[in-house]
Amino acid sequence: MELSRINLNLLLSLYHLLRTRSVTAAANAAHITQPAMSRNLSLLRDLLADPLLVRTGNQMQLTPRAESLWQQLPGLLNQLESLFVPDHFEPASYQGQFNIAATDFLTQQVFPPLLARFQQQAPGLQLHFHLWHPGMLDGLRQGRLDLAACIQEQLPDDIYGYEIGQDDYRCLFSPSHPLAAELAADQPMALEHYIQQPHIAVSGGGDKISAVDEALTLLGTQRRLQLTVPFIHSALAITARSHYLLTLPGLIAHQLQPQYGLYSCHLPAQLALSPLHYFLIWHTRLEHDPAHRWLRENCLTQLQQVQACRTAAPSQT
Repeated sequence: MELSRINLNLLLSLYHLLRTRSVTAAANAAHITQPAMSRNLSLLRDLLADPLLVRTGNQMQLTPRAESLWQQLPGLLNQLESLFVPDHFEPASYQGQFNIAATDFLTQQVFPPLLARFQQQAPGLQLHFHLWHPGMLDGLRQGRLDLAACIQEQLPDDIYGYEIGQDDYRCLFSPSHPLAAELAADQPMALEHYIQQPHIAVSGGGDKISAVDEALTLLGTQRRLQLTVPFIHSALAITARSHYLLTLPGLIAHQLQPQYGLYSCHLPAQLALSPLHYFLIWHTRLEHDPAHRWLRENCLTQLQQVQACRTAAPSQT
């Protein structure tokens, strides 16, 4: 099929049709009339030799061909759009938005100073944060996300990134915890204590300590996980008023345990855990985008400063 025979404007109609699964909603999103969108759908059906949208009851469903197109189309449109993005980036005049995945710790403890600077330097920049989970790698591929700060063991070939630093794990507990008097500064907790005590865990922002549970499984045991909450600060507030153990990455523990008056110690030595790896990641299609480069370089600098403070500071118990 010759490209010159195809009206490339139909790609935008296809995007809105597949996203909304509605001719009326797609027309509204594309700012055209409903009859015009209906004609575009008819042209697309002829061009692709597929109905694309079929009615099932009161809803329109995507055909298998349409599902396949939807997996490719956002990234393709982003690449086409990048052809017209100027190489020179001016933050003060920029008008655009980015979707960023991060944890609640980063959005509450790390990024606020940076976001305040963004408001001054790039007032037309819109940022939308989402709570990170590992399934969001596909969001980067499909264009639903533009940047993510997360923990990864390794990066897929189509994902670019920068390793910010490495970390260990810490176990946090209240000064009133029965074990508090038995734990010496910077000494690991005994394995029998770690598995016998009740634990609280953070369910939001990705599984930060899955390696801990995997290591326990290899030893033929497991934690007594009795409570999960979605946010880190919730877990810390509860830990400060209870006898739960809370296991977190060392950076988070270092930053927040003084605020809640918590004690901390290393995890049992038998677990033999590999370091955590912090990354800032994005999809390959955005590698050369000047606006994205400016955004990620500023985020990277902020994250590196926090990591450097953690590395330089003494351990707290």
